[in-house]
Amino acid sequence: MGTRGFTLVELIIVMSIIAILSAIAVMNWNRMTTKSNIESQVKTVQADLMTVRTEALYGKRARSVVISGKEFRLYSSDVVTSSPLSKKSFKFNFVPTGDNKVTFDTSGLMSGSQVSLCVNPSGDLTVANDAAVDSLVVSQARINLGKRDEGGACVTDDIKQK
Repeated sequence: MGTRGFTLVELIIVMSIIAILSAIAVMNWNRMTTKSNIESQVKTVQADLMTVRTEALYGKRARSVVISGKEFRLYSSDVVTSSPLSKKSFKFNFVPTGDNKVTFDTSGLMSGSQVSLCVNPSGDLTVANDAAVDSLVVSQARINLGKRDEGGACVTDDIKQK
């Protein structure tokens, strides 16, 4: 009568397959989580900028936002040397093109030239990410979501606006 059960070699093979599949799952999960965090951060900043624009319009008072690195600071006027009204921190750095200050006048329009804001999760803008949106383009009357071209800089010409 034959013995029942698994041999040591069969167990090692099954455990190896499970380990390989688990490693692949963890890598995909991390990539998916990073993608989701980038998209969430960009959409949060867009919503915050829209709120600031609305406050400037309805409050008839200029409002400014300074976005530098991982920090978003809101000011009650176009003067940004005083203490901010509020601060918000983010997981990933933002890289602004040009001035990192966005000011909305009493009409709710941005004063100054167009600003591009790109999320930089890896610290290197030439590295592409999987996020559907990773940038904002703030113009006088609009705040558009966008996706940087692969290997592109954080400039309006390299951002496909959505």
